[in-house]
Amino acid sequence: MSNYGWRPHIESALKLDLRRMFSSNALRPGGETSGSWRWTDSYTGEKIGAVNYRSVLGDESGTLTLTYATKNREGERKKVTCAIALSSIPLHYGGRRWYMRCPCSGRRALTLFKWNGIEQFCHREAIKPRPTYASQRVGGSNRIFAQRWALRHRLGDDVSDLFGEPCKPKGMHWRTFERFAVRDAQLANREFGHLKKLLARLARR
Repeated sequence: MSNYGWRPHIESALKLDLRRMFSSNALRPGGETSGSWRWTDSYTGEKIGAVNYRSVLGDESGTLTLTYATKNREGERKKVTCAIALSSIPLHYGGRRWYMRCPCSGRRALTLFKWNGIEQFCHREAIKPRPTYASQRVGGSNRIFAQRWALRHRLGDDVSDLFGEPCKPKGMHWRTFERFAVRDAQLANREFGHLKKLLARLARR
């Protein structure tokens, strides 16, 4: 599936998460369910999308049918029915793990995505060009900055800056902290390398 001149972003899609649907009892093995499934903005709480769903599940397989309105690339509104086959595999410790089948590629998935301009929910590998995350669209030093700040966030470090080493949180083993510190030093060296290349290019102009 391709859309020439269009670059899809993961963050702009509605994400259909099979695990969330099971955990909320929207789907139940050996039964039928129906209702409305909604997406909201995590910051504002505003509704950003909704579908009506109906599921018919046996003990090992079933079908999830979604109905919703969508707009095509020209902005025309259309009612869509998206039928998604569900299958499962047994787990060694008991129970079964369920999967969706992408309506476009047949690929097995735990999550499917719906972009504006595309009618069906589908696996991201079914879209060409391949959808990307925000972190993949950031290059060079900006990506390294983001990685170093993410490392500090994982440490719970809201004291240090990127000009020095991260601060060890209380209660963390030194061996664990040293792994974070080594990773930060590696990223800092890469950042310095990018800066040297940038300065060299500017000097040649």
